[in-house]
Amino acid sequence: MHKERYGTEEIIQIVLNHENKIQYSSINNGEAYNHLKKLHIFDRLSESSYVQFSYGKRWVTINKIIIANQKYYVITIDSNNYKCSKLLIDSVTGLYNRNYWQQINDGSIYHHLYSKKDFSLIFIDIDNLKEINDTFGHLVGDKAIEIVGQAIKNSIRKEDLGIRYGGDEFIILLFNQHKKAAKRVTERVRREIRKLAVEQGMNIQISAGIACTDCLVDLEDMIKMADKNLYREKEKKKEQKGQNNEVNNLAKEIREIRDELNRKIDGKSKIFTSTEILELSQKLDKLIVNYLGKK
Repeated sequence: MHKERYGTEEIIQIVLNHENKIQYSSINNGEAYNHLKKLHIFDRLSESSYVQFSYGKRWVTINKIIIANQKYYVITIDSNNYKCSKLLIDSVTGLYNRNYWQQINDGSIYHHLYSKKDFSLIFIDIDNLKEINDTFGHLVGDKAIEIVGQAIKNSIRKEDLGIRYGGDEFIILLFNQHKKAAKRVTERVRREIRKLAVEQGMNIQISAGIACTDCLVDLEDMIKMADKNLYREKEKKKEQKGQNNEVNNLAKEIREIRDELNRKIDGKSKIFTSTEILELSQKLDKLIVNYLGKK
């Protein structure tokens, strides 16, 4: 007997014959067919005797069997295992973990993303996790990692993929998205992190790098490219921090000379000459010009 409504079972089973027609389904045949199309299952039928992949929040396994010299496919769609597989899910963030990434990379698990040529990879790193750990302890550091994971989940679509690559490093894989869309997602993640971090009274800063299949296809090459772009962003931040420190030092020096000049002009300094005032004024002018040039 078929279930009349899709989604009433956490585990759905479908059997296809050699003509890819439904021989059995634990749900309504029409809904089962639509689901087979949505999950791109027909594209994966002839590849091997066993295929496992994920789509959105569902695991799909395909077993090819031979009965009386006839080929059949036994398809299992499991919405429960997707969430509960401890071997493939990071316990802190709820994202996929490094094991899942490695199995995708070596072909042990198929993900629908890689059946298409058009996808983008975002590589994310927490800038100040060591500072958080050193100042507040590793429990707060874990909370920072959890917040970044939650921000990623809140910022991507169900067909996209979020992975905790290791430590404070994260990967986002975006299906059918170009660089501009990847940049928008990156900014969305940043905003979400700020929002969640403020709620916890925390300051969490990240850097991110992007790579797209318009220049690379190999996943490891894409990570290397994204990591280089991430490193460039970190270097820019360091340069900006150095410039900000220089500007702040200039501003401090300007205030000190201005205060000294005012004291001399107001006569509060006992010993002063017009030459000293002129020199201070010229020095102050140069500092102000330098300061404005740094801004």
